[in-house]
This record gives sequence, structure tokens and C-alpha cells, in this order.
Amino acid sequence: MRLFAFLLSCAAASAADIVGTDLLDGSFAQAFKTAAGGIAADFGGTLPGRQAFVDGRSGAAVLLRRDREVAPVPSGRIGVIEFRLASAVVVAATHGTNRLETITFENLANAFAKDPRFAARNWNDIDPAARSELITPAVCSPAGSMTLEIFQGLVLEGQPFRPDVRLRVESALAADLLASRAGSIVLLPRPPTGRGRVLQVADGRPGRTATAYGPDENNVFNGDYPLQVPLILYVRLDRQPQLAPALRWLFSDEAAALLEKQGLYPAPKAARTRFVQRLDTR
Repeated sequence: MRLFAFLLSCAAASAADIVGTDLLDGSFAQAFKTAAGGIAADFGGTLPGRQAFVDGRSGAAVLLRRDREVAPVPSGRIGVIEFRLASAVVVAATHGTNRLETITFENLANAFAKDPRFAARNWNDIDPAARSELITPAVCSPAGSMTLEIFQGLVLEGQPFRPDVRLRVESALAADLLASRAGSIVLLPRPPTGRGRVLQVADGRPGRTATAYGPDENNVFNGDYPLQVPLILYVRLDRQPQLAPALRWLFSDEAAALLEKQGLYPAPKAARTRFVQRLDTR
């Protein structure tokens, strides 16, 4: 299966000091340009960015790392440091009266996939003790976010959604569903700000943990929360001194706020501070 083919672009990456995912294009890229001075960035896509980093045309790369994907190794076997800069996350939320507290990848697939192993159309198909209530599935994937694509790649493993799933609903409609539809389950890039309750999620696939985790800052950063794709910064050790000023900005509160505005989960402040300290002591 071509997992996360949506992340890849065939466009050639021009030479730049820092390259990476096009999720950072736009306001984040403009702020970086202003803060980094003469250090050039090209956020043209994960695939061309990865290739530019491996080929030595770029000193650092910010890349979405797919499930079980290995880190890029620069030609010449140059040493690399890496840091989880942020994560693109999918949050599963339901109506406040729903008794369910945790849900698995299999449960989610059964509720959202067109041809699941065991179709779940009613909440008591997932939890036999639940009241009989039709499941109302929806996906809120605002422009610039990857809610739909991450979920379809990780949970549905490329399968299409069932026909009655409401795809790419606006944030206002997602909030309305969570507030007024007892059977609702909505996928979002971040927890709902109004009514609705966030479900803890367990991977549960063979070889994966069955422990459910909520999408809090630490669970996401540690990689425990399974419904996410991490955004990893890779830096060649031989280019680190040259790039240090730009790297410090990448770990600033300003950059974190822009990442959060984009719908991403930035690394916790304490972790960002530790990484900057590592830069200063090398």
C-alpha cells in the first residue's frame, strides 16, 4: 500500500539550507524568512526535501515521518541529530453523553470504513453495554490540516470512507454535531473547544500496544498517542554551527505558536529548551 502518498511531491527541490514539508509553507515560512536572515528555506514537500537532505544539498530538513519509516541518512554517512518538532494529530471526539472512554483503530475502522471487517453502525456494535444509538461519523479537516489523510492512511489503511461519512465538515458544523447529536463521532486536528468529549485511542494492531492514550501534549511528543504523524527536524552535524540561529528560532515560542495555529501540536516548551541547550553545548 502506498501509505501517505498524499505527503509526497515529485517536484524537484531547489538548493536551500533548510528544506521540508509543505505544511510549513505560508505564514510559517514567511516568519522563518524574516527571523533567519540569510538562511534559505524551501518547504516544497517531504519527498523532495528528504532527497535534498540525503544528497547533501541541504543542511537540515523538517520531514513528516511515516509509520515505520527510517530516518534519512546523508551521503558520506555524516552524523545527524533529530528532534520531534511537532506532530500532525487526529483527535476522535464524541457527544458528552457517550459512555465510551476509549476506542481502538479497529473500532474506528469499523465505524468509518466502506468495507470493514465488522461494520459498526450502532454504538452497541462497539460497546455491547452502550445504548442503541446510530453512529454519526464526520471528519473536520480544515485547509492546511491532514486529519482526513492521516486517518485514512493509518486507520483505514487506504480504504475509502463509508458513503455516509461527512467529509471535511467545517469547524462550526463539527461543534454542532458534538453538541447536538448523541451518536456523533468527529475526527478533528485538535480537541474541540466547546462541547464534546475526547476519546483515548489505542492502536491495538498486532505488535502494537493495546493501551489507550489521550492526545495531550506529552503523549503526543513521546509518541504514545497513536493517531499522529510526527514532524521531525533532521540536522547534519557538519552544518549545525552555520544553521544554529535558524534552529533556535524553530524552537522559539513564536514558531510554536505558528505551528499550533496551523493545527499541529508543537513540542513542549521544556523539550524545546533542552534541544536549544544541546545546540549551544556542541
